[in-house]
Amino acid sequence: MTQAEIISERFPHKVSAVFNDSGRARDAVNALAGKAGFDSDQIELVKPHDRELSSKVERETGAIFSTILRSHAVLGIVGAVAGLILAGVLVGAGFDWATTTPGWVFGVFAVVGGAIGMLGGGLVSIRPDHERVITEAEDASEHGRWTVVVHARDEDEKHRADELLEHFSKTVAESL
Repeated sequence: MTQAEIISERFPHKVSAVFNDSGRARDAVNALAGKAGFDSDQIELVKPHDRELSSKVERETGAIFSTILRSHAVLGIVGAVAGLILAGVLVGAGFDWATTTPGWVFGVFAVVGGAIGMLGGGLVSIRPDHERVITEAEDASEHGRWTVVVHARDEDEKHRADELLEHFSKTVAESL
């Protein structure tokens, strides 16, 4: 199962870099568009005390809701299937407690497995991997610094953005 099957966002990866002045930040934006080939809709420049910070860092709010639904459904089903497989192994192994009431064993393991899968769906939904990027941008904006945020479609774009931004800034953060 790939990340794309669970996460509905067009740009699931984020990379940010913090700058002390606008000139250096704008140079990084130009390099991302020119040298690295990013589209202008993938690059955001967060200014000091920017009122649009949250929409620049987390743009896909509609896709986040879709991710919540998809991750809970997919991981819930995966968990239930894993529970059924485990129940089958236990019943097949001949454990007395499992062979006397196999229907209950399959039912309980499917429900518990599904619940564990849905807990995993909740973890995916809150996107804890974005926290560092968000925190760095908020902190920089509050302290009068500039942040460049790149919204990457895949791992390759994320790595390209990360490598390029490291040439411009010492403070680079990325999501998973």
